Amino acid sequence: MRVSALALVALALTLPACGGSDDAVPVLPPGRAIETSRSLSPTAHLFADVVRAQLEVVVDRRLLDPERLRVTTGFEPYQPVGEARLSRRDLGDYTRLRYGYSLRCVTVDCIPMRLESMLGEQEAGRGERRTFRFPPAQIRYDDPARARPELLLSIAWPPLTSVSRLNEAQSEAEFPFRLSPSPLPSLTYRVAPPFFAGALLLAGLVLLVFPARATLRWWRARRPVPTQEPVVELSPLERARALVVWSCQDGDDVARRKALANLSTELHREGVDDVATAAQGLAWSRPAPLPEAALALAVGATYMSSLHADGSEADGRPG
Repeated sequence: MRVSALALVALALTLPACGGSDDAVPVLPPGRAIETSRSLSPTAHLFADVVRAQLEVVVDRRLLDPERLRVTTGFEPYQPVGEARLSRRDLGDYTRLRYGYSLRCVTVDCIPMRLESMLGEQEAGRGERRTFRFPPAQIRYDDPARARPELLLSIAWPPLTSVSRLNEAQSEAEFPFRLSPSPLPSLTYRVAPPFFAGALLLAGLVLLVFPARATLRWWRARRPVPTQEPVVELSPLERARALVVWSCQDGDDVARRKALANLSTELHREGVDDVATAAQGLAWSRPAPLPEAALALAVGATYMSSLHADGSEADGRPG
């Protein structure tokens, strides 16, 4: 028996060390789908101190979806400090949701109005503490089968007491706070705002001139300057030869005859009479002159006119 008692004592001492972790998710009682707990820390505080409210919800995921839970709270006249915090921990089939709120009240609503004494409303002095009871936190479930979320639980918060930093003796039975607002002086400027804005805009435009000119020069340098081909003036004889070549490629018999006749006239003017006579005879020959014969005559006319021009220059005579 003594050994069994010692074993039970040792087991009792080791149980708190093995369990009780703050991160552990408690298992719900059989048949329960949700369990809650709430706390305010501290439950009594000095004026303007921060109070932390915490709501913990444990859900059986086999019965409820934690993502569909909606928690609404109200802490008036206290105001939240920062954003609400939400942490989630899953263990097996259970999920723990922990909602954390930081609260503070710095308005006149949190100052005790009168001393709490048997005189009641006849008491003229200020009190030293004031107790608040927040509306219950409501947990609703957004069931897709219902038109509106279903109210699952209402959790009542413990009372919260705000203690004044000034007691009755310090305040001398008078309200210790005074308000003396002073109007702010009118604004003055070294430079009128419209003038300063216009000067900044003008300075910005001036600073843009150099990069704009540099960009324009770069763009012009990239574009090649269009060059015009020089116009070559042909002599009447060269135009006549070109007309013969064209008539042999794209013209008909009539155009070829006219081109050969024109070439004969220009050769006579240049003094190449023998080639001119041949061109005249070919122009009016029967049948119509063939393109090959007309081209050969045009080539011969070019050669003979160049020889005639070279000979005229050698003799000192104009060509």
